[in-house]
Amino acid sequence: MLVSVDSQHRDKAVVVYNPAKVDERALRSLVTTHAPENMRIEWVETTPEDSGYAQATAAAQAGASVVLAAGGDGTVRLVASALASTGVALGIIPAGTGNLLARNLALSLDLEDSVKRAFYGTDDTIDICEARLHWDDNSNDVMRFVVMAGVGIDAQMVENTDEDLKKRIGQLAYVPGVLRSLGGGNRVKATFTFDGQRVAKKRLHTLIIGNCGDVYTNVPLLPHAVPDDGALDLVAIAPRSPWGWIRIGVGIGVNTLVRLWNRDPRNVDKQMNVPRPPNALTYAKGERVTVQFASPEVFEVDGDPVGRVRAVEIDIKPGALKVRV
Repeated sequence: MLVSVDSQHRDKAVVVYNPAKVDERALRSLVTTHAPENMRIEWVETTPEDSGYAQATAAAQAGASVVLAAGGDGTVRLVASALASTGVALGIIPAGTGNLLARNLALSLDLEDSVKRAFYGTDDTIDICEARLHWDDNSNDVMRFVVMAGVGIDAQMVENTDEDLKKRIGQLAYVPGVLRSLGGGNRVKATFTFDGQRVAKKRLHTLIIGNCGDVYTNVPLLPHAVPDDGALDLVAIAPRSPWGWIRIGVGIGVNTLVRLWNRDPRNVDKQMNVPRPPNALTYAKGERVTVQFASPEVFEVDGDPVGRVRAVEIDIKPGALKVRV
């Protein structure tokens, strides 16, 4: 649902920015140029100890009407996590390599466009995911994410990607990590349920749960995921042979072409799902997913590896996040 933003409520904005990702001078200049008259602007840096959550929480408590998250996927995720259910709008200033949420919402990645959108866009509400992670040391934590999370190719790709290479060549830096992650076969043993009903117990290569469907370079890994439909989407990938990978790759390519013609996943013909050998792909949709792993697995959320987990429970929080679009 889109809501026009009344200018009389534009009294305070907080810019939470990652100094390692953002051209601060350019950002400050554009904010000064485009901020509404009489709007108070506060600037807060992220730190290695806190990449945006505490800063955004403080901004919401101090009465900000919008918080601009300027940085990579980690900064956007943590600011969004803090703003969920507060009614404070998130303004996305994408400055990373993946920029997953901005891409999935079809937002411009241009810096000036992003600043103007944060001040003069409309407010849309999207869902947010809340995951309880059970670590391999038997402790647990709760994390929120906005795009997708999982184990396998996505987590291994992120873990195997060189950060310095990302700075030099951008998304192409993920290619070696993807190629390395394709090896090892279906080594992940997992049991997963959706809404209390067991979907599968199987060996698999990759398991992804998400609120948005597109991974890097706009590839629709979850072709029917919609960020505001109140549901989680899941895909389990378990090819039995190299031919299985080829068929999956061709099918995802088909879905990518379909998406180029129609950006709305609601209108993607379900017959265009990935052509696959039996049991190579399992899709599911629901409001709560529980996954139990036979051994600890590296887990990633919104492009960041967060550690090894034994189990996860993920719920969807419908319409919990207000985003300026």
